[in-house]
Amino acid sequence: MLAKKFRLPIQQYRLGKKNKDTITKKGKFFIAKITPNDLNFSRFGIVISAKAVNGAVKRNRLKRIFFNFIRLNRFQRILGKDILLIILSSVGELTKSQIENELLSFIKSSSKKQ
Repeated sequence: MLAKKFRLPIQQYRLGKKNKDTITKKGKFFIAKITPNDLNFSRFGIVISAKAVNGAVKRNRLKRIFFNFIRLNRFQRILGKDILLIILSSVGELTKSQIENELLSFIKSSSKKQ
C-alpha cells in the first residue's frame, strides 16, 4: 500500500471546483486531474464511483491495485503534484496485468504532453 503521505486526501479535494492550474487528461479507462502543490513529493488519489464498479469489494481491490502500482513504480517521486485518478466503468472488466499496462501507457502518454 502507498504510504499515507503520498495519498491525496480526496475528502478535501474539490472535484467540481474550477481551478486554472488544474490539468485534465482523459484516457480510455481513466481521467486524471493534475494540480500543483507546494510539497516536495506528489500525492495520489483514486475515485471509483459505485455506478462505475458495483460492489465495494471490487472497488477496494481496484484501489489496492492502483496504489500498489504507483508505489512499486516510484511515481510518487514526481515532484509537487496532486494527481487524482477518476476510474471509468470500463476498468471493471480488465485483469490486473491489463490494468497495470493501461495505467503505465496512460502515465507515459500524459507525461509526454506536459
